[in-house]
This record gives sequence, C-alpha cells and structure tokens, in this order.
Amino acid sequence: MRVAVLLLLGLLSAGCAQVNYETTKPGAFKGEVAVVWLKGTEGPGDGTFIYVPTPGNPMTFTRPEGETLGKEITPPMMYTDGGSVPGLARAFRGFTPWNYGPAYIVHDWVFMARQCLNAGQNDPEYKKLEGLKFQDSAEIIAESIKALEDSGRVKGKDISGPAVTFAVTSPFSKARWEARECEEVTDTHRQMAYDAIGRSPDIGDASRVRSLLNDDGTRTQTQAVVVAVTSFD
Repeated sequence: MRVAVLLLLGLLSAGCAQVNYETTKPGAFKGEVAVVWLKGTEGPGDGTFIYVPTPGNPMTFTRPEGETLGKEITPPMMYTDGGSVPGLARAFRGFTPWNYGPAYIVHDWVFMARQCLNAGQNDPEYKKLEGLKFQDSAEIIAESIKALEDSGRVKGKDISGPAVTFAVTSPFSKARWEARECEEVTDTHRQMAYDAIGRSPDIGDASRVRSLLNDDGTRTQTQAVVVAVTSFD
C-alpha cells in the first residue's frame, strides 16, 4: 500500500513543485515549541490547536547555507494542526500528530502568511515572507524535517519525510497556497492559550477548565490543554 500511495503522491505533485528530499540539506531549529489544544470551543479553534511562542525564546527555523529567501522563520501565535500538509501523507507509518510538529508549524506559518497576503493583509510579520514562492514552501518543509532527523528527534530512515515532501508539492497544496483567506487567533483563544501555558506547565493537564462568554450572555465551559512542549536549547 505504501508504494501505491507514494506513486500517487508523485503523480499528484507533477507540474507543481519538485523537491528531491534525499539531497535536501537540513536547516536548524532553536527556541521552544508549545502547543495548546482548545477543547469544546466553537469557531476557528474547534478541533484545532494553537502554537504559542515562548516569550524571549520563540522557535526559529534557519534555512541551510545558501538559501536567502525566508532565511529565518519565527512563527507567531497561530492556529495549527499540520493542516498545510495534505492528509494523504497520513497513510504512512511514522506520521503522528506531533512527531514532525515543529516542521508542520513552520509550514503552516509559511502558508498562513501567504494566504493573508493574498487576502490583502499587510502585517509586517506576513511581509517578512512575501518573497517566498510555492516551490520555497516545499523546500522549507523538507529542510525542517531533515533538521529534526539530524537532531535525532525523528527516525532518519522513516518514510514519512519524503512522503510529506511529496504531498506538499501537490495541486491540492498549490490551491491552498493561492487561497485568499486569513484566519488569525481570536483574543479569547489567545488569552486561553496564554493561561494554559502560564498556569499549567504539565503536558496533557486537562484540569484547567475555562469559561467562554457567549453572545447571549450565557457561559460555556471549555478546556485549554498543553499537549506538546519541545525545546531545542
């Protein structure tokens, strides 16, 4: 089955972007990754996660020597669930929600910046990545997965690296790259994420019950749970 899906990924990627994963040079990560799950919320946070950069030590990905566009990428707080990586890649062994989390976060941010720019937003954080092309986005996720392999955080011989790289070069990914949408973290979800990180350093602590004020004045209980913390320092 893996061979069949890999061939399908190769066909889907034809004509959009081409990346040779095996010859890709690794970039480098530094800083800290924190991810919060918003359970039971409505709207943009439903079923997704929020990446929360650590104040004073946010995760930064540096592209390998010779790459100048998007040389350093530091994602701000944003919704993330690896959504910029097509679900077809999940057919492979080794694809777990946060196994490649830092690479997915970087790729999600590159896509979000492009989509927001497409929608006419001019935030300076988006403008930093304005020069990146779709080809660059595919190269960046390959470089970031290679960085995780080099650091020993994922298995270097796992098939998911090349599979994910194939997947992000597909026409489906290209269509998302060209989308005109900009989904930014709401103030309510932003505060919930900060509260979860600040008050509950234990990963998976589901005891932090939050309360959201609805438009009709009633309150809905929800949870903000820290699900992943990874430091590269």
